[in-house]
Amino acid sequence: MRRLLVCGGIDGRESAVETLKEMISEHRPEAVLFVGGLCGRDQGGEADDLTPQQVQIWETFFKTLGESGVYTAFLPGWYDTPIDEFLQAAMNAEVDYSNLHCVHGTLMEEADVAICGIGGEIAENGSCKGDHWKRSRNSAEYYLRRLWASEKPRKFLLLGTPPTGALGGDNGSAVVGELIDSYHPDLCAVLGDSAHRGVERVASTYVVNPGRLSDGCAAIFDWSKPADERFTPIGAEQPVAPASQQ
Repeated sequence: MRRLLVCGGIDGRESAVETLKEMISEHRPEAVLFVGGLCGRDQGGEADDLTPQQVQIWETFFKTLGESGVYTAFLPGWYDTPIDEFLQAAMNAEVDYSNLHCVHGTLMEEADVAICGIGGEIAENGSCKGDHWKRSRNSAEYYLRRLWASEKPRKFLLLGTPPTGALGGDNGSAVVGELIDSYHPDLCAVLGDSAHRGVERVASTYVVNPGRLSDGCAAIFDWSKPADERFTPIGAEQPVAPASQQ
């Protein structure tokens, strides 16, 4: 698993699912890492309401990615609520399509890679109430513990929230930065705004914000290339945050 399409942020737009389908056809990745954001803020009410629009975008996403045949690891997003309903839909999709894998709080191992993630907002304190849902630091550490215990030589961490700094802007979370600093996955893919998309090196970790598919943005990350050529933004002409190394 070397050539990866890193993406997220469909934000309720079926046209963004079609954009993703076209990117898969054009760039032929070995795997898709989807960091959440199927539904947008305006598609539901409170976090315990499920709307027909949400169901439609979930079904379109699962069908499109499932029929692509490409290994796909995905997360729920901030507004993919109620989370229990999303996880049930994801589990049903995994039965229908063997290439789909929801890695929210779940370790998946494929070839030499271990993948796990946490969807939604990651903050110091969590909540499933309000207009979106959050995971706390403690629950994130609990759900991710199996990733750190995996004996696979390469570890990928998928998060629904970016860290503070160039890749996060106003939506960055200090908790995310501390998780990266503590566990040093080889690759950490995060969902952030397109204006802040780019890649950073944090010690041995590549942190990638691919931008949002709703803006036409994604990224290719290719382990077979030299270190400074592995990240390639694709899609819309959006600013790319300057690479930095900490």
